[in-house]
Amino acid sequence: MAGVIVLLVACGGGGGGGGAGFLPIVAPAQPQPEPPPPVVVTHTVGGTVTGLAGSLVLQNNAGDDLKLTANGKFSFATALTEGSAYEVSVRTQPQWQFCTVSKGSGKAAADVGDVAVACSAAVAQVSTLAGSGTTGSVNGNGTAASFYLPYSVVVDKSGNLLVSDTATNLVRKISPAGDVTTFAGNAAGTSVDGNGLAASFQGLAGLALDATGNAYAAEFTGNRIRKITPAADVSTFAGSGTFSSLDGNGTSATFAYPASTAVDAAGNVYVVELAGAVVRRITPARDVITLAGSGTAGFANGTGAAASFRQAYGIATDVAGNIYVADSGNNRIRKITPGGVVSTLAGTGQTGSADGPGDTATFYQPSGLTVDSEGNVYVADTRNSLLRKITPAGVVSTLAGQPGVLGSQNGIGAAATFKQPYGVTVDAAGNLYVADTFGNLIRKVTPVRAP
Repeated sequence: MAGVIVLLVACGGGGGGGGAGFLPIVAPAQPQPEPPPPVVVTHTVGGTVTGLAGSLVLQNNAGDDLKLTANGKFSFATALTEGSAYEVSVRTQPQWQFCTVSKGSGKAAADVGDVAVACSAAVAQVSTLAGSGTTGSVNGNGTAASFYLPYSVVVDKSGNLLVSDTATNLVRKISPAGDVTTFAGNAAGTSVDGNGLAASFQGLAGLALDATGNAYAAEFTGNRIRKITPAADVSTFAGSGTFSSLDGNGTSATFAYPASTAVDAAGNVYVVELAGAVVRRITPARDVITLAGSGTAGFANGTGAAASFRQAYGIATDVAGNIYVADSGNNRIRKITPGGVVSTLAGTGQTGSADGPGDTATFYQPSGLTVDSEGNVYVADTRNSLLRKITPAGVVSTLAGQPGVLGSQNGIGAAATFKQPYGVTVDAAGNLYVADTFGNLIRKVTPVRAP
């Protein structure tokens, strides 16, 4: 009972009459029920992606990332309270694709499902980064410099290029601003260790870089693998100089016309031998081991010595440790697992320039290789004078050049021409650099939107 309860209190003294009064007592208030919490209405944000070939990362309001690898419906994991603003944008897009967002912003008054993301293939814009086209070894900026049969090109984390200039036995360096200098070598044509211009090379061929910026150069006729530090200190990493293919440690091992090198994430150096018809692995401790190849020119898939190659020129590695070989004499691109299992990624073996799935595509004496972070393989298809791309699934396409047409024309896609390029590399932004060997040029190939 709420309110005041009145009690009669008797106070007495003796037998006489006493006083009496009323004492009010307040009862405790009863607890009231809590009001129900307000209803929070949330809505999802999503839509549809089309044309995607690769890996795409979208973000909503620059905080909620969503990775997509296939076309179709998508929805962000984080719902928004009703009335909240949303803004969907592309954070990263596949190499050689451009993706655009429409209906990507507004306020969430209901579930949003009409965001549209459309992806389309980029095209290859070819330009000349360095070289005048005339033979020589002149240093300078851009087209003021000259090269003489540049064979291999690699790019470091700062965007500097190293180029093996084979006819002069010089390692040239190109800064991001296009300044060309001589990094190592003196054109003596012998295998001499030393720093910078005090060192010399014998039959300089392919280059590769490790994670700390050391370069590994194959000496084709010197039958050695040389190491070049970022400070341009040149030393012999492996190989005695004797022409043969014997395993061993450091200079106790031998090579037979090593054409190119590659380095994996663990610091292993891989070497493809043109005459030896094998792929060798050199550990960081400089132990040289034959990974694959029978030692006799031919064509066979298989494990280790059961496989065979014919006049292989180029070699590259991917982030998973797989090795790719430009098997020039077989007109194929081969794939080797870290365990030495050899298969054919692309190429029928016939000469040609047909695009398409790997088992129907054709090449004509491919030479240089590089692999991007998404596993796409780029090929300098030398006798075709083309720049080709192979997806991880083995689908081949032509990025630039005209089959069999020699030249140094800049332009987009088939409007550009090359002159039997041997080397190719890719930077972190997806730009390609081509050693346009018989054009004596270094070309840059940039993904751009189709006109």
